[in-house]
Amino acid sequence: MGDIKLKGLLNLKGMLKFNSKVLVHDKEALVESIAPAGTPHCTGAPPVLIPPITPATPKPIDDGPKVWVINSFNKTVTANNKNIVAGGMAMQGNIPTWAGMVLPSQGNTGPVTINFIPINVVNDQAIIIPQGSAAVLSTSGQ
Repeated sequence: MGDIKLKGLLNLKGMLKFNSKVLVHDKEALVESIAPAGTPHCTGAPPVLIPPITPATPKPIDDGPKVWVINSFNKTVTANNKNIVAGGMAMQGNIPTWAGMVLPSQGNTGPVTINFIPINVVNDQAIIIPQGSAAVLSTSGQ
């Protein structure tokens, strides 16, 4: 089966399972991933430098640049048994240690929504809370 392409003003409701890759206006929809075992959505986020680096503490607690979207606010629409992201929580670090929030989609301009929340797509962003830095979610996880 080919990719599912969603376009225009579309609001998905209820339980819906897609058994192929989902595209929103030709951009891959983000899906949840398991940290740190799953595919990271971002591999180059600015490191969280907590505690502040000083001669006494030469290395931060967890300065890993990888980010995973671990929880979508949507739990009703899936692509290949993974929840499609429509807002959610992210984690950054090697362990991972630092929490973040997925920002409303900037790339889904249609918008295609799930219960009126725009689906997040590749190149949307998450904010990592401890320092407020943005992570570009460049991999869908599909």
